[in-house]
Amino acid sequence: MKRELSKLEDYCKQAKRIMEDQQDPSPIAGWAREIMAYGRGVIAQEELDEQTLADAYTVLAKIADNLYEHPRLMLQIKQLAYDMVARGEAMTHEVYPIKDDFRNEIEALQANIQAADEGRWESIRDSHMLKSDPIEWTKEYEAVIDEADHEAYGNLEDCPRGMGFCFAYWAEKEASLARRGIEWRSPSCMNPGVMFD
Repeated sequence: MKRELSKLEDYCKQAKRIMEDQQDPSPIAGWAREIMAYGRGVIAQEELDEQTLADAYTVLAKIADNLYEHPRLMLQIKQLAYDMVARGEAMTHEVYPIKDDFRNEIEALQANIQAADEGRWESIRDSHMLKSDPIEWTKEYEAVIDEADHEAYGNLEDCPRGMGFCFAYWAEKEASLARRGIEWRSPSCMNPGVMFD
């Protein structure tokens, strides 16, 4: 189990590096699924010590910090985190207020996903200051984003990261998604008047 945890911790480090270095994020969702499978296995144990639960929770939280554009997967992560906290409460006989935060996040994710599934775009609430295209909440978008990102970043291998990279990436991402039947609007399109670098 320690060897498996070490591998999952390495995934978290790689995911953080990928996001910091503006590299292809497509492997992160797969790593998140592995971490979730590990976490589910941990909380399913009848005999469970606090440290094992805490370690599983930590890797889950770290991968969640670096996972974007996967609302359904994020919902599963938040639900598992909630279950881990509930298990921790049962083990320690303490109340962890963070459980309420997870409940609120779960409800917000569920509401946006349902609104996207029903085509009620105006009901989708952005949690960030900048607007994003509501299409990002759809099942269809989530199903192809890793493939589209992999293609987009592959086309930008020789493009230096830094000033202006976001525009090159958004153009490639838009084209890659269009080839997969998704019409996506970039942050610059969604936020006219905002300066991006």
